[in-house]
Amino acid sequence: MVTLGVECALFEIGGTVHEIRFDAPLTALTGETRSGRSTVFEGLWWAVGVSGMKLMDAAAACDRIGFVARIGGTRWQILRSTEPQARDVSFTNVALGITEDHPVKGSESHRSAADVFQDLLGVPRLGKGRTRVTLDLLVPWLYARQRDLPNDYIGRQGKDQRIAVVRVLLGADDETVDALRQESATRTKKWKTADNRVKRILRDRKERDLPSVEVLERRGEQWTEQRAKALAEVERSGAALSRLQGELAALQEKATAAQETRRAAHAAADERMRTARQMETTAAEARGRLAGLREAAADPGLCPQCAQRLDPTGLGPDDCRVCRQFDPERQERTEQLQERMSRAQQSAEQASAAARRADQAADAARGRAGDADLSAVEASAAAGAFLKDVVVPQQKAVVETEAVARELTARLEQNAEHLKELAELTELRERLPGLEKGKETAEAAYTAARHDTDLMVKQATDRWSGHLLKRMQACDPEITTVSVSPEDFSVTLNGSAFDARAVAGHSMTRVNVSTLLALRDTARDVPAMKVPQFLIIDGPFTGLGDGVEDRRTGAALLEGLTDLATAEHPSGAGGQVVIATTELHGVPGPALREIRTSFSEGVIPGLPARKSTTA
Repeated sequence: MVTLGVECALFEIGGTVHEIRFDAPLTALTGETRSGRSTVFEGLWWAVGVSGMKLMDAAAACDRIGFVARIGGTRWQILRSTEPQARDVSFTNVALGITEDHPVKGSESHRSAADVFQDLLGVPRLGKGRTRVTLDLLVPWLYARQRDLPNDYIGRQGKDQRIAVVRVLLGADDETVDALRQESATRTKKWKTADNRVKRILRDRKERDLPSVEVLERRGEQWTEQRAKALAEVERSGAALSRLQGELAALQEKATAAQETRRAAHAAADERMRTARQMETTAAEARGRLAGLREAAADPGLCPQCAQRLDPTGLGPDDCRVCRQFDPERQERTEQLQERMSRAQQSAEQASAAARRADQAADAARGRAGDADLSAVEASAAAGAFLKDVVVPQQKAVVETEAVARELTARLEQNAEHLKELAELTELRERLPGLEKGKETAEAAYTAARHDTDLMVKQATDRWSGHLLKRMQACDPEITTVSVSPEDFSVTLNGSAFDARAVAGHSMTRVNVSTLLALRDTARDVPAMKVPQFLIIDGPFTGLGDGVEDRRTGAALLEGLTDLATAEHPSGAGGQVVIATTELHGVPGPALREIRTSFSEGVIPGLPARKSTTA
């Protein structure tokens, strides 16, 4: 038996903790719309990390929110910070004063806060994937939300999820049954995997027309021998290629040296030609100076003024031929000029000789440059011919032998894979009977356990259907038949399925509320069930008017809620119901405590008053 009772909701603001106490069997938050009643309910489940619960604005204005609950006889205070970066929820054992922090999002090494809370409730987390029975799936059976009640059956829970949760709540599925189910699934998966692998290997072998083991082994020996020869040929060809590449490198080095010699010879020839041109220029200058001196040394034959021929008759060697006057230094100047002419003559002859020698040296340099050109061409041609005629064919031979070796290697690898597949096929065929027997044994064990639990579920849903019929007839006497399906726990009323939506609005609300109440009625009959005598309903009277039928329905629902709140379980545990509504229907009994709310004040104590948005 799961026992749960929420003593109060907690709201910490500025270091002060404010309470909303649920200290009556049936607590009703009543009053104006938008006063924050749903905020309180959502906050309770948000505090323990239930997915999909919204932290509304009023709750978000608090520093921390949570609640104090009695679970299995132990009082726990649970608080969670509203700061976005806060990641933990604190659980305090009130009697011992010991606090533990648990993350909102769990990991392999740490349980989440929701898992911790579920463990305290004693409801096992069975199954896997989206049907694993976690607190997220349990909450719709503990808390009915106002938006879901008039529209969807049990909080829009999917069929598979509903089946998984209710079987656990009914006590039909436990750790033993779940272990048998997992063992059956595991063994079935192993057998299917092996069987599918055998079929795939056989199909592939047939499609590719693969030979027998003997042929594959014979091929492997043959290809191994051929591959060894090919690898030896690769090594030999590689060595030969390496030697030839060395010879090619030597030829290329010679060609490079010849090119360097060619460049040096051309540079020397160019230098010799420049020197020859300079020498020729120097000789020409010397000849020009000699001609000038000769011209200056000759007596003038014409008058520099009238250009008439001069008459030297009667003039001595010291007389000027122009002015016909005596010039005592004429003879001395003539001798000096003759001496300068002699030196100029010698310089001109020397410069001409040097120019001839420079021309000869330039011709020789040009010859050497031509020889160097021929040597460079011959060396490059030799290297190119060796590369083309010797090295390239050897490279091609190496590539071809390597390709042969690679192909043989690939064949051997593929052959080994085929042999490995055949070995795997033989091994799987030997294992299959054992795997199939293990699968059948596990399936039989799980089927037997499931048969027993299905019988338990059938008995429980029969009781559940009977209690639900009473609850529904209290609301509507025209309901004559009600059944809860033992397969998927859906509800059928007078032959119409709830999910068919033949009815809407409060008709759906009363079915949801009555189904939850009837489930707890059944739990009082079957102590092994994991259903707590605890329920939160937001809007159980939504859509009811003042008509006779509506008043009867409202009174029946209030009576049913009061009945759950005041009923005592055979284990001695009492019930608790917390509801929210704009107004109560029916006649409240002494077990009910009403907490009136208003929009301006808000249901959460300690927050500033709010201004109305209407005139």
